[in-house]
Amino acid sequence: MEITGNLISRHGSVVTIELESPDKLYELDKVQDSVITLNIQDGRSVSPKQRNFAFALIGDIAKAEIGGKWAGEPELIKRAFYFAMDMFYGVEGFSLSNGRGNMSDANTFINMLLEFCLYHNVPLSYRPLDNLDDPAIARYEYSCLMNKRCVICGLKADHHHITGSKVGMGNDRTKINHKGRRLIALCREHHDLFHHEEKERMAEYHLQGVPVDEKIAQIYNLNYW
Repeated sequence: MEITGNLISRHGSVVTIELESPDKLYELDKVQDSVITLNIQDGRSVSPKQRNFAFALIGDIAKAEIGGKWAGEPELIKRAFYFAMDMFYGVEGFSLSNGRGNMSDANTFINMLLEFCLYHNVPLSYRPLDNLDDPAIARYEYSCLMNKRCVICGLKADHHHITGSKVGMGNDRTKINHKGRRLIALCREHHDLFHHEEKERMAEYHLQGVPVDEKIAQIYNLNYW
C-alpha cells in the first residue's frame, strides 16, 4: 500500500502528515497495529554550492589520476560515480541538475566523493567544511575519523576527545570504556588549537563529534567494552 502526503510538522518523534487524497484515510484503518515506513522525497533542488563543490571534487579526483592517466577524465569519473549512486544507494538516474536532482541525493553524492578522496589521499582544491550543508557534515566527520584525516584541513590526524567525553587526569585510557564518547579527527596544529578554542571552533565549523563505535575503537585501539 502506498499513500502520499505532505509533511506538516515534527515534534520530537511525532510526525504529522497531510494526505494528498483524503479519501485514502480509510486505508489507514487496516494498518493501525502495523509498522509504517516513511519514504521521503526531497523536493528541494540541488543548490549551486552543492553543484560547484561536487564538480570541484570530480576535478580533484581527475588530477590525482587514481588508477592511471586513463582515469584522469572528469567526464568518465562523473559517469562512474553516477553509476555508483544507482548501484549502492538505489538512486536511479541521479543528476546534479535543477530539474532532476535534489539536495538530499546531492549530499549523498558529495559525501561519496569525499570518502573516495579521503581514502586515496586526494588533495582538495576547496575545504569541505566551507562547502558542506549541515546534514552532510556529520558523515564527513565520521569519514575523517575512519581515514585518520583532519576534519579541518585534511592532513594526517589522530583522535581528539571533545568536551564531555574527555579522559580525566590520572585515568588509564586503556581501561576506560570509550563506547559513546565523542571524538573528532585533528592534525597536530588543529589539535593544539582545539585545546584552547574548542567551543568556538566547534560552533564555527558546525561540528558535533562522532560517538565511538566498534570500528572506530578498533582503528584507534580504544577499549570498547
